[in-house]
Amino acid sequence: MYKKYLQFIKEFENNFDDIQNDYSNLVILCIGTNSIIGDSIGPIIGSNLKHLENEYLKIYGTMRDTLNFNNAKDVINDICNNFSKPYIITIDAALSNRKKAGEIVLNKGYIKIGKALERSICFYSNININCVVGRNLQLKEDNIEELKKVEKKNIYEMSEIVSLGIENVLRNVNIFV
Repeated sequence: MYKKYLQFIKEFENNFDDIQNDYSNLVILCIGTNSIIGDSIGPIIGSNLKHLENEYLKIYGTMRDTLNFNNAKDVINDICNNFSKPYIITIDAALSNRKKAGEIVLNKGYIKIGKALERSICFYSNININCVVGRNLQLKEDNIEELKKVEKKNIYEMSEIVSLGIENVLRNVNIFV
């Protein structure tokens, strides 16, 4: 796990390089549900990071107050109404067509949430963190079953890597925390 943690920190720091631009706030969107273990990684990470929240750093999505497909548009509207130029980090579970379960994939740009469940909302994010929890089986019902059978230990390991990694980098760059 330590090797994955160090790799995540390195990748996150490399993707976080544009934070030096003039951003008003840091917003972290932790997408998922607390009712299906494979889709709970976002809310677990949100709960782990919630203690960092302050006037410059806002966390959306926790185990108590999830951010999911049903309320994503409301959250996006809230961000647009309350922050002038936020730096947005999105964290979500992902299913992959390849055997990538356990990988943490970072990208920049747009993200689609709910794609594996045949629904999607697309929005911009400065950094997307996708935690691959299983295989994409193409059919909505099969993907729901795939998310239900993910082992808790894998979810907790990835959520610990991402939570501690983000906190470590934010404290090291001394921005927003």
